[in-house]
Amino acid sequence: MLEKILVPIDGSEAAWHALEYACKLGEKFDSIITVIHVVQPHYTLPSIALHGEIPFLSVNIEEVEETGYKLIELAKSEIKDYDKVETLLEFGHPAERILSLAKDDNYNLIVIGSRGLSAISEFFLGSISATVSQYSTIPVMIIK
Repeated sequence: MLEKILVPIDGSEAAWHALEYACKLGEKFDSIITVIHVVQPHYTLPSIALHGEIPFLSVNIEEVEETGYKLIELAKSEIKDYDKVETLLEFGHPAERILSLAKDDNYNLIVIGSRGLSAISEFFLGSISATVSQYSTIPVMIIK
């Protein structure tokens, strides 16, 4: 029934709860759990402008990618007792990559945290979990 479960992580408390919950489900259904972190290549934060100009603070993509790999390793250590774990580091917009992967790789369920760490981008773009749940063609479980 739940052969493959996709669990996006971003380091937030809700994401860790989602991973824990997915493992409990996975144990009951003998599921493969795929932990994914999505790095946004053009990650910029608007800052308050001086003299009417709006400068952008760019984050070094290599540092963001390195942080992504650290999150993946932390996730693996959190669920080290679970045997059927795969990990992925993807690049792009998180909701788009999650939805694409879920569809293309025939996942049965997405387990996602209700709130991530990207509060500023959520304000401008909408919550990742809300977007995933709205457009997903498979069931989405949102964990608080």
